[in-house]
Amino acid sequence: MKNVTHSVVIGLAVMGLVSVCACPTAWGDQTSGDKGTAAKEISQEELAASVPALGALHKVVYPLWHSAYAEKNYALIKELLPQADTLIAKLDEATLPGILREKQERWEGGKANLKSALKQLHNAAEANSQEEMLKQTEAFHAAYERLVRTIRPIVPELEAFHQELYKLYHYYAPEYDLEQIRSVAAAMQGKIPALKEAQLPKRLADRQEGFQAAVKELEAEVNGLNGTVKSDVKEKILAAVEKVHVAYQRTEKLFD
Repeated sequence: MKNVTHSVVIGLAVMGLVSVCACPTAWGDQTSGDKGTAAKEISQEELAASVPALGALHKVVYPLWHSAYAEKNYALIKELLPQADTLIAKLDEATLPGILREKQERWEGGKANLKSALKQLHNAAEANSQEEMLKQTEAFHAAYERLVRTIRPIVPELEAFHQELYKLYHYYAPEYDLEQIRSVAAAMQGKIPALKEAQLPKRLADRQEGFQAAVKELEAEVNGLNGTVKSDVKEKILAAVEKVHVAYQRTEKLFD
């Protein structure tokens, strides 16, 4: 009877261990092996939520919208099209920085809409349809603005937090660089007070309450991580990192 009881206890212990270690993360099985070496230096370009080619495109979007469209200058619309083609081609070749990797699908969809609008504008210009040229210029401008909003941080304080989380989630946690994990966990904790005071733009004022609730949950997970990293229990630390990442995603999703 003692042997049976002993076997049951061992079985339950093994099941408990499996449940702790089975936390899914973006890193696969990170619960065994030596600690990783220090992560490579992360460039500021990788952490910047910007695409230079998109900024360059504004050089043609601005006169197209504020001059050609506003003044109904159809000749100028036609004159600007070759420049738009060149800049769109460069934009199509541009890659998103690492910190924007999770927005790749929306980025590709936005680029497709922008290129489609430009094609329709070309068709209107070739047909010399003035009404359609104005309509498609407006559509092109709107598509550009939507693409900008896809990558532009709505809340600077949330973006500052994300820059720290990005380093943690994509570098230090996968390599299990405990010193860096502890450092970034503390840095994220330091970003929370400003994030709690952040105010959404007027157009999103109706989401302020939900945003504050999400930040409160994010704060709880960050505090939990900072408590967990005082130990060196790898699976628990990685699970806590994952919880912070999920809480961040919930916060950001409010702006979709």
